[in-house]
Amino acid sequence: MAASKPDKASRAAELPPLNALRTFEAAARHLHFTRAARELCVTQTAVSHQIRLLEAHLGASLFVRGPRGLSLTAEGASWAHELSDVFARLHEINRRLRARAERERPLVAVSVIPSFAARWLVPRLGQFFAAHPGIDVRISPNEQLADFALEPIDLGIRFGFGHYPGLVVEKLADDGLVVVCAPQLLKRRKLVVPEDLRRHVLLHDDEPEGWAHWLAVRGVRSVDHARGSVLTDSSMLLTAAVDGNGVALARYSLALDELAAGRLVQPFPKLGLTPLRRAYYCAAPRERLARPEVAAFRDWLRAQARSLVYPGSVEARRLRRAR
Repeated sequence: MAASKPDKASRAAELPPLNALRTFEAAARHLHFTRAARELCVTQTAVSHQIRLLEAHLGASLFVRGPRGLSLTAEGASWAHELSDVFARLHEINRRLRARAERERPLVAVSVIPSFAARWLVPRLGQFFAAHPGIDVRISPNEQLADFALEPIDLGIRFGFGHYPGLVVEKLADDGLVVVCAPQLLKRRKLVVPEDLRRHVLLHDDEPEGWAHWLAVRGVRSVDHARGSVLTDSSMLLTAAVDGNGVALARYSLALDELAAGRLVQPFPKLGLTPLRRAYYCAAPRERLARPEVAAFRDWLRAQARSLVYPGSVEARRLRRAR
C-alpha cells in the first residue's frame, strides 16, 4: 500500500516555529545574543530560549559558545545562509504588498482655490476623515480649474459663475462681502458708521467688487476707497486684519471661522452682507463622480456648505423653514 502524502497540517507541524527562526536569523547575523535581543526588542533570555527551542526542534547545535564569543556550526551556517535569503524575500513581499495596499486605498484628489482651501476646507477635513476613515484626500491649491483629461484630479472647487463646459457642476453656496477688523482696533479708534472708515487703514484684496462698490452702494463719499494696503491673496488679507493692521472687506466664507472665534468682529453688523454675483461651485467629470469615494466627498461638501449661509439672509430663512 502506497504511503499517503502528508496533508498541510502535518507539513506545517514539521516546520520550526517562525519566531524561533526569526530569532536565530538575527543572532546568526550579529553573532551576539544581546545585539539580537536589542534588534528584536526582547530580552537576552528570550533569545536564548528561542535558540534552544530551535536546536531541539532540529536536533542539532547551531552555535558554538567559545571564549571569544559565538560562532556558527556547519549546520548553523547552512541554516543562516538559507534564512537570510528567505527573510530578505519576506521583507520585499511585505514592501510590495504595503505599496499596493496604499495605491488601492480610495483617494480623492481635489483642486481648490488656495484661499478657500486654507480658510475653510482644510480646517474641516477632520470631520470628513472621521465620517470616512477609509478614504484619503489630496488637496491641490490652484487658482485655475484643473484639466481633468491631463491632471490626476477628481473634483474641483471654484469661485465663479459656474460655467464649466463638459463637467457636472453643482452650486455649493453663495457668498458676500463683510467689513471685519480686529476687536482691539475698535478700542483705539471710533468705528460706528461707514464714514468713520476715513480714520482707518483700508485693507484690499483682488476682489473686483471691493471697497469702491461697497462705499458707493451706501452713498459714502467722504472715504477715499483707493487708499490703504493691497494684499492680492485673500487669506493674507484676513491675517492682516486679525493682526490689527486695518479694516478689511472680506468674503464671508473666508472670515467665518475668525468671526466665530472672536479674532475678528463686524463693526457694522446691522449692514449685513453685500452679496456677490459669483458663488462657490463643485465641478467634476461625470465618470469621476461615479466612484463612491468622490461621490462621498461631494456629498460631504454639500452638507458642509450650509455653514456658509449668512445669518439673516434669504437662504438662511429658507433653510430654517425646510427643517
